[in-house]
Amino acid sequence: MLIIQILSACDSASMAESWQIDRLRVLAVAATPAEPRPGDVVTFDALILSPAKALGGSAWFVCSAEASSDYGCEIDPALLGSGDPEDMDLEALQAAGFIGYLPAIPPAWIVPDDFLDALPEADRLEGTFAMTYITAFPELTEGQELAEDDVEIAYKRVPVSLATTPNHNPVVAGWKVDGFEIEDGATVRLDRGQAYTVECVLAEDAVETYTFRNESGEEEERTEEPYLSWYLQEGTFDQTNTLHPFDSVVYFAPDDPTLDAQAIWVVVRDRRGGMGWATLNLTFSESEP
Repeated sequence: MLIIQILSACDSASMAESWQIDRLRVLAVAATPAEPRPGDVVTFDALILSPAKALGGSAWFVCSAEASSDYGCEIDPALLGSGDPEDMDLEALQAAGFIGYLPAIPPAWIVPDDFLDALPEADRLEGTFAMTYITAFPELTEGQELAEDDVEIAYKRVPVSLATTPNHNPVVAGWKVDGFEIEDGATVRLDRGQAYTVECVLAEDAVETYTFRNESGEEEERTEEPYLSWYLQEGTFDQTNTLHPFDSVVYFAPDDPTLDAQAIWVVVRDRRGGMGWATLNLTFSESEP
């Protein structure tokens, strides 16, 4: 009955700082393609962090904006059966909005062919959006019940249109620390209690130029203005949100002698629904006198 318990949860624990990862968090969700057309198959990925407990999984739902509510997409619990993915009628569930149950069922959604039919033909270039809801939950031991505060619920708007210049997710190409390029997948060793400039390097095509139809029906050429959100567990930043091309922050490493390692995460949003992210793994040592 795990999924049914998850669906009943509508709130999650509060936290003191939005950038501090001290509990289960859904930080970002990416749809591919980022701006699908009717008939497209959309796959999903998410940046989900769970520092205190192992991540158990996540349940995924999608519905039109008109069919969504404050609690997500409405679904008949009877369709979920026992909660075991092997016992589910996946075809009926997908028709009801259920699109995935990680780690067993990778989330995917086929955009209905008639998704834009209610819009006037002239409005289909800009289109509308679907609502995707993600419910993440920690791993449970045998006999353990899921507490409401353990659940993290997030949502994402997925634009659906016939745009001539559809959106793509921004790609993070790498990192720099104090101006030095970091090899992909490398762990960076820092001195405790010191300040470092950490830069997120975006791919050359991460900032797109696109065509937008304004309220007068005129087409405009616009350029994206990505912004970056920065997250960590220990230490501090001089700022936690930056606007491209200012893609760096000053990171003040903690001076806690018991802390050996942690990570920094950055999430890039392009303001059109596209998302990308990257992780920088760190280890710490004592600074030289």
